[in-house]
Amino acid sequence: MIKFSKFITESASNDDKLTHLEHVEDHVVHGGSDGFAHAFHTLNGVHEQLRGAKNNTKITMKYDGSPSVVFGTHPETGKFFVGSKSVFNKNTPKLNYTPEDIQQNHGHAPGLVSKLQAALTHLPKIHDGKGIYQADIMHAGDVKHEGHRVSYKTNTLTYHHPADSEHAQKAVNSHIGVAVHTAYEGNKFEDMKVKQGHVPELKEHADVHQLPIHHDVSKAVYTPSHQAEYKKHLDAAVSEFKKAPKESHAAVAKHIIPIKTYMNATVRDGTTPTHDGFSKHYSTAMKKKVAGVKTEAAKNRHTKTHDDTMQHVKQNKAHIESAIAMQQHLQKAKTVLTDALNSHNTIGHEIAGAPANPEGYVVHHNNKPSKFVHRHEFSAANFARAGD
Repeated sequence: MIKFSKFITESASNDDKLTHLEHVEDHVVHGGSDGFAHAFHTLNGVHEQLRGAKNNTKITMKYDGSPSVVFGTHPETGKFFVGSKSVFNKNTPKLNYTPEDIQQNHGHAPGLVSKLQAALTHLPKIHDGKGIYQADIMHAGDVKHEGHRVSYKTNTLTYHHPADSEHAQKAVNSHIGVAVHTAYEGNKFEDMKVKQGHVPELKEHADVHQLPIHHDVSKAVYTPSHQAEYKKHLDAAVSEFKKAPKESHAAVAKHIIPIKTYMNATVRDGTTPTHDGFSKHYSTAMKKKVAGVKTEAAKNRHTKTHDDTMQHVKQNKAHIESAIAMQQHLQKAKTVLTDALNSHNTIGHEIAGAPANPEGYVVHHNNKPSKFVHRHEFSAANFARAGD
């Protein structure tokens, strides 16, 4: 049994680059006790703010933009650059100082080239002359002005504003729209680290439409029934955590990626995660590897790996079930908070013409960001779009 006191205190994180955000509930799958601790405290930080308390948890909007672009002044060359997340490649970082660099590095993707060209031309106009930032591109020459509204779309969500609103006018009159969400700090490019919890505030320019990152929690509706529902699910997660044997995470840790892949599969097909469902999903994936090799020796090797893995999954059923149960209770607690945050919004959202909620929120707690996304709404729609 894991002691509850083990996760009352939590160490700070110092993730270097913002290349991937975890769902807050998934921290328990890959982080064990520490992951549960982080999820617990992150959720409670949002819960307390929704109740009107002040704390150090930072809540920002998560936008459904594309691509994610990194831009700023290189700390060693002093030159302005733009790039996709590939600027963080260890062996061949792709930094673009000129239009020719963009064409050479990304010529295989014309859509990306045009957006990076727009970023290279216009983002220096809002830049402070020294920092490095990361943003989602929301529009670049593809804003629609139809009747009483202005809209734009890069992925799953369509964003829209009343035509006479400030943001509509900025979108129509600009050359590029961005949501700047992350700042970096460091004296050498390879040593750059995320400035955790810092929300960038750059210069204004008519050519660049900057979407708001701050979310005004004070205007959200968080009723006593919301709070009771949140507490029910969080208490259930804590109860499951207390029952989990110390060796649980060591058993689960052997299957982190397959478990998370299976969780996403249940979102796609609308089913409830179970140990048996995971076992079948995992077995099917491994059998595909067996079928995908040609030599008898390779087939025998992959078959043995499959059989050994399935035996381990079977022997550790209780541990895997416990991790799934914790993840599910944490997800339900997060959904209550996300629904409350969604109750106040200043931008319109649609998916395939139907009204929708925002993609979600990024919550920074203890120098570590997590995403609050309604998986059965936005994630399911995103998976469906990817499968079209």
